[in-house]
Amino acid sequence: MGRKRRFDEESLLDCAQERFWVQGYDQTSIDDISRCSGVGNGSIYAAYGNKLGLFLAVFNRYCNGRVELVSNVVDAHVGTFEAAVANYLDEIVAECTSYPDRRGCLMLNSLAELGTRFPDVVAVGSATVTGMERVLARRVEKSVEAGEITLAPDAIEPLGAHIVLVSQGLIQLSRFGVGVERLQSIAATSSRMSALLSAA
Repeated sequence: MGRKRRFDEESLLDCAQERFWVQGYDQTSIDDISRCSGVGNGSIYAAYGNKLGLFLAVFNRYCNGRVELVSNVVDAHVGTFEAAVANYLDEIVAECTSYPDRRGCLMLNSLAELGTRFPDVVAVGSATVTGMERVLARRVEKSVEAGEITLAPDAIEPLGAHIVLVSQGLIQLSRFGVGVERLQSIAATSSRMSALLSAA
């Protein structure tokens, strides 16, 4: 059994997430996180082993949160399939443009920075995308079962994956500084296209 941690772990992970997200993994040090969180270097190393261990704790928490966010947004919406997709993409646009620095997605940023060096990062990222795709695929399947849309069984999962792909693309465009109205327009077009793909 590991030693009981004598610090607020969530607060530490919040500070570490902010630093990793804004500065990137390579430009962030344990000293940075220690200063931000008020947790001593020794306590951080004792709890996580090294910077990568701390990063993976942050990364896993963030990625789990992304799947939960998608699930909450999609499952809570009642209405047509097109409206559900539109609501999901609108929420993604609102969320990614809420940061003045347009920092993008910690998962996508980290995969670009670390994917060739740390297989664990790729594994977590892949599982996260799969989780989000399953949420959307369940929503597609629900609409098929209700007779709202017509889609072959083997096309359900690909459509769910397509919607997730669009959402990730919107986040990346946001990082490039694309305006909110432009992102909303792309989201609306994608919603209509998803509905057309599932039309009889």
